Amino acid sequence: MRRGVMLLLLPLLLSIGMFPQTSEAAGWEKERMYFIMVDRFENGDKSNDLEADPNDPKAFQGGDLTGVTKRLDYIKDEGFTSIWLTPIFKNRPNGYHGYWTDDYYEIDPHFGTKEEFKTLVKEAHKRDLKVVLDLVVNHLGPNHPLVKEKPDWFHKEQTIMNWNNQAEVENNWLFDLPDFNTENKEVVKYLIDVANYWVDETGIDGYRLDTVRHVPPAFWKTFIPAVKKEHPDLFLLGEVFDGDPRKIATYSKLGFDSVTNFPFYYGIKDQFARKNGSAEELDSVYNRDTTFNPKAMSLANFIDNHDLKRFITEAKIGGAADEERQLRLALFALYAAPGMPIVYQGTEVAMPGGEDPGNRMMMEFDKNDKMQEYVQTLNKMRNNYPAFETGKQRLVAKTDHMAVFERKTKDQSVLYAINLGEKKTTLRVKASEIGDDQRLRGLLFSDVVRQDGDAYEVTLDAGSANGYVVERSQVNWVSLVAIGSIAPILALIILFVHRRRINRTKETH
Repeated sequence: MRRGVMLLLLPLLLSIGMFPQTSEAAGWEKERMYFIMVDRFENGDKSNDLEADPNDPKAFQGGDLTGVTKRLDYIKDEGFTSIWLTPIFKNRPNGYHGYWTDDYYEIDPHFGTKEEFKTLVKEAHKRDLKVVLDLVVNHLGPNHPLVKEKPDWFHKEQTIMNWNNQAEVENNWLFDLPDFNTENKEVVKYLIDVANYWVDETGIDGYRLDTVRHVPPAFWKTFIPAVKKEHPDLFLLGEVFDGDPRKIATYSKLGFDSVTNFPFYYGIKDQFARKNGSAEELDSVYNRDTTFNPKAMSLANFIDNHDLKRFITEAKIGGAADEERQLRLALFALYAAPGMPIVYQGTEVAMPGGEDPGNRMMMEFDKNDKMQEYVQTLNKMRNNYPAFETGKQRLVAKTDHMAVFERKTKDQSVLYAINLGEKKTTLRVKASEIGDDQRLRGLLFSDVVRQDGDAYEVTLDAGSANGYVVERSQVNWVSLVAIGSIAPILALIILFVHRRRINRTKETH
């Protein structure tokens, strides 16, 4: 009896969405990445603290690989699918951040051992988390002895003076960091060997390549095919610190799987970290990206990182009435807009922070439960509705401070709306934009919008946002048939119970 009822109920349960829709096996454009600065994340093994000094923000703080491994469940529970780690190679003195390489083939003793890194990767993979490792091929750490041992491996020591001169940017030293002469074939082979070694040794899934624009393009034209030949599925994310989408596009065309989308960051900072911003800026950023870049959908989006002020601090500087509310809006845009979202550790708990080292304070896991829940919700939204991952974007309605966008694939259509203004606002989305006889079902908070004449009215409170899945509004006949099948059974049960009560009443009298 119980099994039969469940079979009758199954069409109804499927039709009303009790079983959530899940995305297909994620490619890198569908990842949701969590960025970890290893020294500032979690101290999992105090025996490797060495000269760590929690009172000095420019010294090692004690974070290590064991600490990251211990927090993998936290990362998974938040809804992320991959992690990016700052460099873990042995560094020059005070290189807590990992970007002052001393030895590419050794793990820095402050972070742990090679075996501990292998364990981290293995445990991450058990949880279906991919691991991306930061790799610097532009330079070594300051005062490196290799400069004297192999002078032909390095460019002449002269710092970058004119940042608009590409030759200087590519060939001069970045501050006091010895700049590799990547025109030297020995150097190229050495760096390719390093990249292949760590994939073979540990099974990592990709590299985030630092300071890409400081390395001549000719190097990347050799490095990328050589590494991909050995590891075709290896993910390569290039960091190009530039707000010009045309320059970002030139590096996308070199063969990187993804490039950091600084134009997106600047657009979000300029409009979301203040009062009464323009939500339409998301459309402007997308249009600029797609105009110049055939791989625009694969760009890596972010709202802050270890080289920038934290977003919530930018919002305070920008005069926002409620900085945390603006952070929520920026995070929503990060997840709703095209591109791969990257969240920097601490952003999910609204950690503040100014310039380096203020933006690199030790992670505070218990700082803000509500923000953590919000990020979980955004990760679920993007996972459950694939149009947020790969759908093309189109602006369908706007006012000065509010905008409604469509993300659409061949199988699904979703909308997202953002109100950056200080007043409750209603936007009428023409039915010709999304079709007649639809309903818009809210995803962040309960809201169902039905067609009203020739339009759909989307209403948002001040400083709020919501996503919507577009569904057919007509009667679901499968559901009605299922309900119709169950109704007679329920009626018979009720009638049977009612008659038994009557009979019992007669017997007592």
